[in-house]
Amino acid sequence: MRRVAAGALLLAAACSVPSASGSVALEGRGFAASVPSGWEGRATDPAQWADQRTVAIISSQALDPQCGAAGSSSAASDGACTTPLLALDDGAVLMWWLSETCAGAACEPPEEDRLLVGGRQASRVHGSSLCAGMGATREEAYLVAVTPQRIDAIVVCDRNATDATRAEALDVLDRIRWRTP
Repeated sequence: MRRVAAGALLLAAACSVPSASGSVALEGRGFAASVPSGWEGRATDPAQWADQRTVAIISSQALDPQCGAAGSSSAASDGACTTPLLALDDGAVLMWWLSETCAGAACEPPEEDRLLVGGRQASRVHGSSLCAGMGATREEAYLVAVTPQRIDAIVVCDRNATDATRAEALDVLDRIRWRTP
């Protein structure tokens, strides 16, 4: 019995380390995603964000959430975070993930440019302007019908990113695992 328990613990530990491809698991409320090697990802508490909807931020550059008042010693206080980073580096991609509770038609992604994100119905919308202040040269939002009472917007912003870096971002979207009732 002890050998079985020890084996189970080793297996569980193996699941929490980077995969052979170098990706790292990002766990959030209601989802899990794989972040590519060299990227940074954080699940966040929406209460720490001014929009009250940010649930994760993922970027090919180091994240630097803009939180709190200037000179404040706290990294994040309730409702104090405004952006995941001050500015996008040249060649960088940022994925800013927001979640919204809703009902009825408000939970349906628009009919145009339909696709699947992590196996869920979604729509791609160009130019949401969420990242305009960070120097983005390209921006797309993926609106995902997660449940009949939840829609997520994953805004992908880049600044002159290469096709390979954009492909890594799309791979993150493809491999999202939703944890819903």
